[in-house]
Amino acid sequence: MIRISNNFYIRCDKCGNITQIAADDLDYETSVYDRPMGEEIEYDFRGEICCDECHSWIDFSIRGYEYPVGAFNFSDSECNGGSFVDEPVVEMDYEFDSDYYDEAYAEYERAESLLDYHREKIKSMTPRNFEFFVAEIFERLGFSVKITQATRDGGKDIIATKAEPIPYTLIVECKHWGENHKVDVSVVRSLYGVQTAMQANQSVIVTSSQFTRDAREFAQERENLMALWDIEDLLRLTINQ
Repeated sequence: MIRISNNFYIRCDKCGNITQIAADDLDYETSVYDRPMGEEIEYDFRGEICCDECHSWIDFSIRGYEYPVGAFNFSDSECNGGSFVDEPVVEMDYEFDSDYYDEAYAEYERAESLLDYHREKIKSMTPRNFEFFVAEIFERLGFSVKITQATRDGGKDIIATKAEPIPYTLIVECKHWGENHKVDVSVVRSLYGVQTAMQANQSVIVTSSQFTRDAREFAQERENLMALWDIEDLLRLTINQ
C-alpha cells in the first residue's frame, strides 16, 4: 500500500499562518482503474483544516498511484485556500522478509537500472521516432501498422489492424511530451471523436509522460473502447517483449 511518510506544513493564503499536519491522522480512499499491465490503485488522502489565526478553511488532497500492483508509480497534490510549505512525501510501504531483503533489493536495483536506461532512451527520441517506436510495439503484438503522415494526420498517428480471428482496427495517438506535461482530458476526448467517426474498434493514446486524473476517468468510463499507455506502460512492454 501507499503511505505519506512525513508530517508536513500548510500556509494559509489569507493570513500566512502555518499549520502542521500529522500524516498518521489522515484517512484515505482508494479507486481502482484497469490498465494494460493490470490494475492501478489510486490512494487519495484528503484533509480539511481551519486556520487558527483567521479561521479560513483550507482543504487539500494528496494522491499516490500504485501501478502495477506492488510498485509506486507517481504522486500529485493540490491545496485550496493554502499552499504546502514542503511537499508531502508519498511512497510505497514495502514489507520485505528479512531473510530475502538483500536478494530482493539487488533484484530491484537491477530492474530500476534497466528501466532507467530505457526511460532515457525514450526521452531522447524525436516525436516522429517515438511514433515509429510505438508502431514497432504494436507490430510485436501481432498488428499490421500504418504510420500516418507527420502533419495533417487527422488526429491519429498510427492505424493498427488485425484480420483474424475477426477484423479489428484500432487507432493510436502518440504524445512525446516531457514528464511534467501531462496529457489532459481534451486530448482523450478528441481521439474518441476520431474513433467514433472512423468506427474503429478501439483507440489508444501513448505518451512518454503521464495522464491527468480526468483523462483516466474519461477513458475508464469507456471501458474496452479506449486505452491509455503512459511511460511506465511503455517501459514494461519494452522489457517484457
